[in-house]
Amino acid sequence: MAALSLRTRLLVAGSVAAGLWGVGVIAWLFSHSLAPLIFFGYLGTVVAPGVTYYLGLSPGKRIAGRRPLVAAIGLGMLAAALARVLAQQSIVAVEGLFFELFSGIFGAALLHFVIAKLIGPLIFGRVYCGWACWTGALLDLLPFRHSEGRRGGIWPWLRYIHLAVSLALVAGLWFSYSYLPGPFEALIWFLSGVALYYLLGVTLALVLHDNRAFCKYLCPAGVLALPAARFSLLKVRGDPQKCNALGECVAACPMDIRITDYTHHGVRVLSSECTLCQVCINACPDGSLALSVGVDPLGRLELLRTYAGPAPVTIIPRRLRRSRQARQATKLEGTHDGRERS
Repeated sequence: MAALSLRTRLLVAGSVAAGLWGVGVIAWLFSHSLAPLIFFGYLGTVVAPGVTYYLGLSPGKRIAGRRPLVAAIGLGMLAAALARVLAQQSIVAVEGLFFELFSGIFGAALLHFVIAKLIGPLIFGRVYCGWACWTGALLDLLPFRHSEGRRGGIWPWLRYIHLAVSLALVAGLWFSYSYLPGPFEALIWFLSGVALYYLLGVTLALVLHDNRAFCKYLCPAGVLALPAARFSLLKVRGDPQKCNALGECVAACPMDIRITDYTHHGVRVLSSECTLCQVCINACPDGSLALSVGVDPLGRLELLRTYAGPAPVTIIPRRLRRSRQARQATKLEGTHDGRERS
């Protein structure tokens, strides 16, 4: 995607700012609280110039240009979550979600996860993970932007284990002691969780030389978004006519998705690991990748680049399998005809 004209950029930025401020005003009128107005107003004020700047960059510069924008959004999300903790004693984290589910409270944590992990991914995929997560915002600033591939063995299961441990911890506290964090305890839970995630994220990045290693192997929140993200309306699509299979997109992808394979399958990037960061789009020298809106066939198609261990199991939907076999048969027939002529 080439740099857009100033008029188009201002139109997009103005629409984003007006939309966010509008949401803030509506939330303020209904809740009689200034918190949502301040939060959405901040996002509208920060995101609008950031979008104008980002869309004005050439594709090659957008990869670096997105980092300050993501950092600003992530900082705003962290500040909003902290404000919710102080105002409502709601822990905006996985543990807070489980506390609210067990206690029957519909608070900030449950609302956040319903929007960002359940409903949102059906439309926008895991865009929260790519653009608004305060943990990811810090990790994107680290220098290890080219992963060596997905680790095998126990690594892919660690985030599921993390989620199960968090659930077991909260369940044990709730059912054994009827424990529900008070104001000060909620603050301690939240701040210690943020510090732990940052510590683990930076440590994993340094050890594995991979900025987003925490997202792939340890983040329990991302696990909750995986099922809905598979059916997202918004995904990356590749044009097989333009793609020369140079692999620049695969090398640049922070989530190790084999994007060229999806392109040559004739389908959009169906992997639920995609965070719509658009790094692949901006890294492609052929200009063959773009965002698209659509509905995809049923079936699981996870194509990930691996570092070691067995490759992940790929289950190709029947429709895709038939079309793939037809292309291979056509290719073989062409080769056979060429030999006969010679």
